[in-house]
Amino acid sequence: MNKINQFLIACAWLVLPLGGQAQQNDSYFVKHLKFSGNESLEQKASMAARLVPSPQQLAWQQMELTAFLHFGINTFTGREWGDGTEDPSLFNPTELDADQWVRTLKECGFKMVLLTAKHHDGFCLWPTKTTSHSVASSPWKNGKGDVVRELRDACTKYGMKFGVYLSPWDRNASCYGNSPEYNKFFIEQLTELLTNYGEVNEVWFDGANGEGPNGKKQVYDWDAFYKTIQRLQPKAVMAIMGDDVRWVGNEKGIGRETEWSATVLTPGIYARSAENNKRLGVYGKAKDLGSRKMLKDATELFWYPSEVDVSIRPGWFWHEEENAKVKSLKELSDIYFQSVGYNSVLLLNIPPDRRGLLNEADVARLKEFAAYRRQVFSDDKVQDGNVSWTACAGECRSYAIRSNNPLNVVQIQEDISKGQRVEKFTVEAYQDGCWQALGEGTTIGYKRMLRFPELTADSIRVRIDSCRLCANISNVSAYYAPALTSQTQIADWNTLPRSTWKQLSSSPLVLDLGKSIRLKAFTYAPLNGEAKPTMAYRYKFYVSENGRDWQELISQGEFSNIMHNPLPQTVALPVVTTARYVKLEAVTPDGNPAIVEMEEFGVTVVDDKDDETKVYLHPDEALKLKPGDAHPTQKGWYFYTAHEFLDKHTKKGLPLGFQEHKTQTMSKSACVNNAKCSKVENGVLHMWPVEESDSIDNGFGKLVKYSHAAYRSVRSGKEAWCNFTENMRIEIRFKRIAAEGFNEALWFMGNKGPWPKNGEIDLLENPKKKINQRAHFTLHSEHHYAGVVGGEGSVTSSIALADMSQWNIYWLEWYPDRIVGGVNGKKFFEHKKGSNGNMDWPWSDPAGFYLIFSTGLSVDPNAWPGTVNPQKWDKQNPPSMYIDWVRVYVNDDYNRDKAPKARYY
Repeated sequence: MNKINQFLIACAWLVLPLGGQAQQNDSYFVKHLKFSGNESLEQKASMAARLVPSPQQLAWQQMELTAFLHFGINTFTGREWGDGTEDPSLFNPTELDADQWVRTLKECGFKMVLLTAKHHDGFCLWPTKTTSHSVASSPWKNGKGDVVRELRDACTKYGMKFGVYLSPWDRNASCYGNSPEYNKFFIEQLTELLTNYGEVNEVWFDGANGEGPNGKKQVYDWDAFYKTIQRLQPKAVMAIMGDDVRWVGNEKGIGRETEWSATVLTPGIYARSAENNKRLGVYGKAKDLGSRKMLKDATELFWYPSEVDVSIRPGWFWHEEENAKVKSLKELSDIYFQSVGYNSVLLLNIPPDRRGLLNEADVARLKEFAAYRRQVFSDDKVQDGNVSWTACAGECRSYAIRSNNPLNVVQIQEDISKGQRVEKFTVEAYQDGCWQALGEGTTIGYKRMLRFPELTADSIRVRIDSCRLCANISNVSAYYAPALTSQTQIADWNTLPRSTWKQLSSSPLVLDLGKSIRLKAFTYAPLNGEAKPTMAYRYKFYVSENGRDWQELISQGEFSNIMHNPLPQTVALPVVTTARYVKLEAVTPDGNPAIVEMEEFGVTVVDDKDDETKVYLHPDEALKLKPGDAHPTQKGWYFYTAHEFLDKHTKKGLPLGFQEHKTQTMSKSACVNNAKCSKVENGVLHMWPVEESDSIDNGFGKLVKYSHAAYRSVRSGKEAWCNFTENMRIEIRFKRIAAEGFNEALWFMGNKGPWPKNGEIDLLENPKKKINQRAHFTLHSEHHYAGVVGGEGSVTSSIALADMSQWNIYWLEWYPDRIVGGVNGKKFFEHKKGSNGNMDWPWSDPAGFYLIFSTGLSVDPNAWPGTVNPQKWDKQNPPSMYIDWVRVYVNDDYNRDKAPKARYY
């Protein structure tokens, strides 16, 4: 008989029943027990061993993986916490598909979906009778939509459990802070959700309690909220601020290695919670919530299991800039092992985007995560590991491993329907004729996973070193989890080396950056990603060029949710600003002065290729030059004329000096329509497309017939202001909304002959044959279409000239023998006359060239694939083109005698 078989017999003898004397008492306490005060510590431990979950809590724990959907008005404003003043018309998802949400989550192993029916902004995703701040006031489905209903129906269709998040904090409700009135208001909202949508499996409250619109804080009637849920949905678990499910204490997705579900922590909804928890020195984030040490002074215990919540992205709501920051497979895998594998349920947030869809980046990662879990947990290496056994302290059981199977994970489960009892355990492997320790742990609970370096073993054994009464082990299994490559992202929230910085103070934080920069954003990143009492919450932000005269750029800033999710938060400035000194004046969540260190602060400097100061030091300022003055930075050029799009130079909101540039009608009603598709706003010409009612299918299943704006410079009459020709430098300050499927252009067309015989110069145009955000320069005439930058014909396929969503200055220098162009201070092309055989190009046209701004959309999807995807457009913020100004300079060779007189706008 070999040693393994001898051991198996020995362990089998050890786990035989011991006459039942160790069990002492078979009675159980469901969800809660109260001590009389006369029990010994051993008697308390015996009672704690017999504390068990309610049927709802047990079913909740067995789900293991649930989904959070943060969706609402914040999705459309880009904020994490709204302030309640948002216009409901901003909410307008173009393709909302709750079926896609639930189908995807079901396929990826989730068991329940929770929706943010109302977040702190007070905007309700159902047509509530309590407030107009809801989907009923939005253009989505003409105010007839109901996101909660659509999700409930999808959950029913796919057999998924359904839950709702309802924020007690309401920054929109005027009655917030009038405690009795708001509590009644809140219960009315809660009642609507719990009576109109069938079975609700979980109701999720957080404890957020800030000021309402009247500046007052609210006293919540948790007891009334709790009784409402019990009455209307008695099978629902109440999470976080309820007494069924406990928040683990962080938003990182990491649980405790010692996680007691039988805990001394009194749930916050009970009036006695503050006194009880203070006496015991425990709180939600405490490391020890249930050991024998904690039992000593406890007066009662609760079955109060932990939930670990985390977002698949840095933020909780969808933000476009985070599409590239979705958590890696390794990060999700580590989270799973340290949440579900630490006796918790994982609540993973996947926020729908502005279309109302789970974003492609998130879906791809969810499917990858699901495939990895299936790969790992579908292959149990243990034989007969699901045989239940009862083990008292010091007892063990061994399990044979299928031969030649590597493993690096052991999973152990207790039958928690009989309580949580294990206080310490050890796992060993039989290798090379002896037992070797793999690892040890404390609590097990519903599920505990222990990871260790890969090995091959004949068998493993589990020893219960310490427990309350005897433990009920329901399963032991072992797996091999393939190693995953770490994909730690490099912090990109500071783009200016700190070597030049000097910290002048930390409260408020004042920094000398060492040189003047063009600043477009700043970032606050709590050190080590940890919350601290002195961290910043509300703030003001200032900049200065000399350290004495400060300009306030943000007066009522807020690092939303920073205390619970202390990750870097980047704040875009209202305008790109020149600054050398910055000041962050902040207070903590408690209202005390915050302390921010230099290492916690970052700046986002305008990229060199996007740096307009290469052309003008202050591009935002009004032009102060007069005709004949030298260009501020470009030698050899003298100011000639400009169009600044000032309000005083408009007629019915449209700019003087330009006329409508007619092009071919694209459908019965789609056409060039400047009055409908453009307007001068605060000195900027804004242009956008408008979908027409008679849109027709373009052959790709999309309706793409849009009216658009197209302007052509006036070259004769009283509004004539400039004819463009050689020996000129033209500068155009331009930006656009970053959106696919939008064909905008800045281009020049000659006056001679029918177009295109006299040729065309495209200064900027959305590229053909590819969908991207790049600009290009082309020349084309009757016989040639010459790509100047990039490859594939006229496409700038590999060169990102600039971030077109930022203001940039596109420029063109026009000489008798060549054309040179670029963005800001950088030249991107030089095209010589006759290049590519292009001899018919009319380099000099006495009549001059038109300047044209166009937002046209092509009817030919083979030429313009970008135009066939209007479904990706934000209907409340459609693809737009903005022209701030046009400035024209001439050189010494310019024939001023023959040139028409320039008019200045």
